[in-house]
Amino acid sequence: MYLTVKQQIKHLSKENYLSLKGLCHTAKNLTNEAIYNVRQYYFTEGEFLKYEKNYTLLKNSPNYKTLNSNMAQQILKEVDGSFKSFFGLLKLAKKGKYAFKDCKLPKYLPKDGYTTLVIGFVRLKGNKLIIPFSNSFKKTHKPVEITIPPILLDKKVKEIRIIPKANARFFEIQYTYEAECIQRNLNKNNALAIDLGINNLATCVTSAGKSFIIDGRRLKSINQWFNKENARLQSIKDKQHFGKKTTNRQKAIARDRNNKVNDYMNKAARKVIDYCIKNNIGTLIVGYNETFQRNSHIGKQNNQNFVSIPYGKLREKLECLCELNDIAFVK
Repeated sequence: MYLTVKQQIKHLSKENYLSLKGLCHTAKNLTNEAIYNVRQYYFTEGEFLKYEKNYTLLKNSPNYKTLNSNMAQQILKEVDGSFKSFFGLLKLAKKGKYAFKDCKLPKYLPKDGYTTLVIGFVRLKGNKLIIPFSNSFKKTHKPVEITIPPILLDKKVKEIRIIPKANARFFEIQYTYEAECIQRNLNKNNALAIDLGINNLATCVTSAGKSFIIDGRRLKSINQWFNKENARLQSIKDKQHFGKKTTNRQKAIARDRNNKVNDYMNKAARKVIDYCIKNNIGTLIVGYNETFQRNSHIGKQNNQNFVSIPYGKLREKLECLCELNDIAFVK
């Protein structure tokens, strides 16, 4: 299996921050160049411009040369993948399996925007990640070193993504690494069933009649604080005629809320799986409906609490951990 560890970069020096920001902007420029070539070829020839031809057209581009060659190639592959999806949908539409109006060409990124840097050929120096630079970029910028999370020290990292968040105000790194599934030989006849809720995030009952509850009121508290603070900031923004654009303060509290919710979901999922391993339970059953949060009519306050809880994220985490620990997952 491939697993991902996220790291939000903090305490960058101003010089290192500007280096990463500049590379993300250059990556956006190269992405738009690649998209332009494929779109124009499609408009004139009616066919798909493949990665190899696009690479030949762009390998001498100033944006391509500014980036490390591996990073630049990864960007072209990402564009290639998005257009392959578009042409795949066109084939389905011709067979009547998809609507033509829903087949939309990949669009250009904003002119003053940023995009993800993908490092496909990973080289770690001890516990440090040294961001790969091109020869021309090295001449004018100092190396950027980032300390990797300790959990990755004995892992084989396959890919690294540096993602600019909130218009490149800060960066998140995603490390994708290989992990082997653990054959635990748990008893598949022993089952744990989970009912998802609000005050009780997960009510869990085993086939032997034992039960436990994972509290959901902490999540409610996090969401209620966020909604209240966001409404206060929104009222200030409206008085200042700021427009529809989200303010930096709103982005900051949203980031804080998302981090807390994600952490709580990780711990909840881990608690359930550890219980299964400890009690020799080989089957996990989760009651889940893809659309049960849509069009809910349980009162304004209850709606706000219910819709704000990412049950899908919890289900996905449980499913992933089940696969990793040889536990049968039933939805």
